[in-house]
Amino acid sequence: MMEVYLGRQPILDTAMNVAGYELLFRSSDANFCNATDDVMATSQVIVNAVLGVGLDRLLGGKPAFINFDRTLLLGDWTTLLPPDKVVIEILESVKPDNEVLTVCNRLQQQGYAVALDDCLDDARTAAFAPYIDILKADFRLTSPRQQENMVRQYKKLNIRMLAEKVETDAEFQRAKQQGFDFFQGYFFARPTVLQAARLPGSQASSLRLMKQIQQEDLDFNAVEDLVQHDVGLSHSLLKYLNSAAFARAGRVESVRQGLLLMGSDEIRKWSWMASLGSLGKNRPAVLMSHVLMRGRLCEAIATASKVQVGESDPFLLGMFSLLDAILQRPLAGILDDLNIGIHLRQALLGTAAKGARLTLILQIVKAYEVGDWQEVIRSASEVGMSAEILGTCYLESLTWVESISAESAPVIAERTARPGSSVSADLRV
Repeated sequence: MMEVYLGRQPILDTAMNVAGYELLFRSSDANFCNATDDVMATSQVIVNAVLGVGLDRLLGGKPAFINFDRTLLLGDWTTLLPPDKVVIEILESVKPDNEVLTVCNRLQQQGYAVALDDCLDDARTAAFAPYIDILKADFRLTSPRQQENMVRQYKKLNIRMLAEKVETDAEFQRAKQQGFDFFQGYFFARPTVLQAARLPGSQASSLRLMKQIQQEDLDFNAVEDLVQHDVGLSHSLLKYLNSAAFARAGRVESVRQGLLLMGSDEIRKWSWMASLGSLGKNRPAVLMSHVLMRGRLCEAIATASKVQVGESDPFLLGMFSLLDAILQRPLAGILDDLNIGIHLRQALLGTAAKGARLTLILQIVKAYEVGDWQEVIRSASEVGMSAEILGTCYLESLTWVESISAESAPVIAERTARPGSSVSADLRV
């Protein structure tokens, strides 16, 4: 049986809401596969992960960008995929010959959105343009002038533009100014303003709560006092306890009742989530989902692999790995303020000894996020995890994050259909 790793990378709109996800996949036996292996991996993902697990469960109702090479395009695999839930993304290796362009035209007539990966200001992109809905420009491979030329040329044809490998906030701002519609990359998790600022009241309360729950013996009354006197924290607590993540017979209606029901470990976990949510209230919603996903997946990997991490909390490891992006300050200084334990600190700052278990867990999660399956395989083998178990951890973590998310970001991007295309004006990409 062939093992397939599957992950997702968010695609954002101009308001930094999640507009869709690109599925990341490859066969588990190598990170760089030949064309035949790519076909096998993609077909396995479509049959097992997409159709078996379900797109809604995997992507939270948002559309999936799925990579297709020439073989898959001509093999009519798209008939397995619902047009309103996927975007067919043509890989950079595909040439615009008559057979391929005929398939692209047919896909549009059937209601599919078609994207072209790694576009350049060249003849290949121009040949594909009449049959494409979304052009993806790689910000690592194109110059600002080329990017501007493509936006100017192809938006006239009512093609929407997606900037990929956008790694900094400055690049995100430039892409928006140039007229790009969608954005893909890790710019939202990379701080550009490295300075401290005075925190508003609720954010100061969150920091006090974070410090309070690090005490070995939890002071229940002190936690209750902090939460009761902060409307944001008290609202967060009750919403969390009454969410779909908990199968409770009756609703929780007071802070004291909620804290008593949870117990020390659950109080600590909720406090980290609530505090980070408050501290990151002006940051993009997708970043906060990313924070929860990292925390949950680190925890799931530690549990499933039975890795010994001592007193360190893997959930905290994942969430704190993005603290610099949330607070827009250097991570080392933030950890100093919070007096984090030495093992957790070393894993977060990358100073732990080679092979440290916390470091391996975080490496697996980070590699999974970007589809670096070679690193996933290497790190997972060191903690004794198989692809099947890791995939289960990933999907369960996705389900958990979706179940407790307080917000549902809009995913509709307006579009005017071109003549001859049956793609609707409210294409969900």
